[in-house]
Amino acid sequence: MAATLGLISLFSCVVLFPMLHAVIVYTESKSSSSPIANLTLNPGKLKLTWDSSVTEYRCSMRVGHSYIRGNVFNKTCMFSINRAFPIHKGALFQVEAMYNHTSYSAEARFIPQGMNGTSVENFSCVIYNISFMNCTWKAGRNAPEDTQYFLFFQYSKEEDEQECPHYIRDALGRPIACSFQNVTDIKKEVYFLVNGSSNESEIQFYDEYITLYEIEILTPPLNITVNCSEDRAECIVRWKRPQPSHMKGNVDHCFEYQIDIRNKKTIVTETSCTFQNYNVKKKYTLQIRAKGDICLVSQNWGEWSEPIEFGNPEDAVLTTTIVLLLIAFGTIPVALVIFFLCKRYCSLKKMFSPVPQPKNKFHELFQISDKNIQREWMDLPPAKYETEEITTVEEIK
Repeated sequence: MAATLGLISLFSCVVLFPMLHAVIVYTESKSSSSPIANLTLNPGKLKLTWDSSVTEYRCSMRVGHSYIRGNVFNKTCMFSINRAFPIHKGALFQVEAMYNHTSYSAEARFIPQGMNGTSVENFSCVIYNISFMNCTWKAGRNAPEDTQYFLFFQYSKEEDEQECPHYIRDALGRPIACSFQNVTDIKKEVYFLVNGSSNESEIQFYDEYITLYEIEILTPPLNITVNCSEDRAECIVRWKRPQPSHMKGNVDHCFEYQIDIRNKKTIVTETSCTFQNYNVKKKYTLQIRAKGDICLVSQNWGEWSEPIEFGNPEDAVLTTTIVLLLIAFGTIPVALVIFFLCKRYCSLKKMFSPVPQPKNKFHELFQISDKNIQREWMDLPPAKYETEEITTVEEIK
């Protein structure tokens, strides 16, 4: 036999985590003998509490078509992070008990509030360089320009939430990203909550559970070496696995690798491979990246290693020579075309006409002066010379 549920209370509130706009509707059995009373929901902690005289209960959480059971202890029900669901679209919490062969229950319906289209969109996070994490999102399509978003996260519902230490803002000053440092414990699932505030309207919140190791971008493999043998026409490539912060010991079996040599990709599961058909006269470029195969490792391909070159660079020299020859042979026809066009339609005199020189006004003056001087010199009468006698006197003693 089951007791009938009746509407007991309608509780409208701004739930603190640190501030969620939501309504919680409680319904309990109409029977005065119901063993469940004063049901209370803490949505930030996903915690149900109640008063009762019996000791055995069941509690559950339902979001859409998804359903999970919680852990009951001393008239308290908790839902762990690794089993809970996001509640930004609403949720139904229920407590059930059996008393005197009659089934009783109480419910708490969580109904988010706020204007549609104001919560963040395209929320995502990524871990890189072992311990750095970036989370990004877009402002809601209907969010007012003065909207301010706040990002919080929790490793456990028993712990207090932590706020983003460093926001990145858009042109309107609205936070659209957050950066974290020293993110070390990435084996756990983490609860993220983005809520907001505005002077124009209530902002809907958004929440999501993310397993951190699944969003990690693995660093490139380490200590890559290439040893080639011209006699056997092969190269042996060796490397060491990436070093995720949450993995210790011998975990080489947890990875697989993609090797790219001259744009030919090969996938292997060991930390070495043999490259066949090696030609000593050719130049090769090698890159390697990794992803998780099994274990708690990201299934997404990580970063490529820096290119490593090996082999003989003769083909590179040949390629450069061919390019230079093509440039030379391409320049000659262009020069010939320009020459014939100029010969056909242009005149060298027009193209290279002499530069006019300024008139030398002093040249004629000097010519006239020279003529006058010569004329005057020629008209002068001949000079007359007189004979002069010189007498020498000698004294005799």
